[in-house]
Amino acid sequence: MNNRDSKNGAQIALIEDDDSIRELLVLNLQSEGFIVDSYFSIEQLERKKGTVVYDLLILDIMLPGINGITYAQKLKQENAHTPILFISALFQEEKVKMAYEAGAIDYIVKPFEIEQFLIKIKNLLYYFVKRHDAPLPSKIGNVTINWDLMAIVVKGEKFVMTPKEASVLIYFLKNPNKIVTRAELIKNIWGDDVYVSSRNIDNFMVKFRKWFEEDPTDPKIILTYPRKGYAYKSE
Repeated sequence: MNNRDSKNGAQIALIEDDDSIRELLVLNLQSEGFIVDSYFSIEQLERKKGTVVYDLLILDIMLPGINGITYAQKLKQENAHTPILFISALFQEEKVKMAYEAGAIDYIVKPFEIEQFLIKIKNLLYYFVKRHDAPLPSKIGNVTINWDLMAIVVKGEKFVMTPKEASVLIYFLKNPNKIVTRAELIKNIWGDDVYVSSRNIDNFMVKFRKWFEEDPTDPKIILTYPRKGYAYKSE
């Protein structure tokens, strides 16, 4: 099981200077469960990315300041191995060739179908992001989890998690016995570009308790810390 795929929050950097395109792509990527940081220029990316190691870069070619191809060439010279998907309105053969020579793994021409875009991303993450066995439990209490199918089996009844439900659950499982604030969840699962209320987070916890707790009104696994957040108590 890959614990860095689309269903549990692969981290993507999107660099696109067209605000409307950038916002549309971010919304669609986040709806698939990806963690997305979006930037309008390479310079902004370099200033803000800090120590984040992205699983995928989505680069426009024509950008203000440093262009996408120049940046890809820089990463290649630095022996960086983050896969790059170029998105561009430019489809001259020479430009496409330059993009691949600079280190692009794939190239998609604007305008494009969102579904095609998302399929390319999932394929890139599947084939180019290192995978390993995830140290995630296959059982919580008396509930079985099938991570390959993102399915939870409660007393013989199967529930399939949405990408967001899976992302939130995995975040707790990777941070056991620790208070996780609502703000922390929103920042790490949804990012800063989408408004999510504390009530949305509370609704996730209600569902998790229905799944995992013998008595949801007296939780032993998903604990509440008033005015602080929630915690997953590992066995």
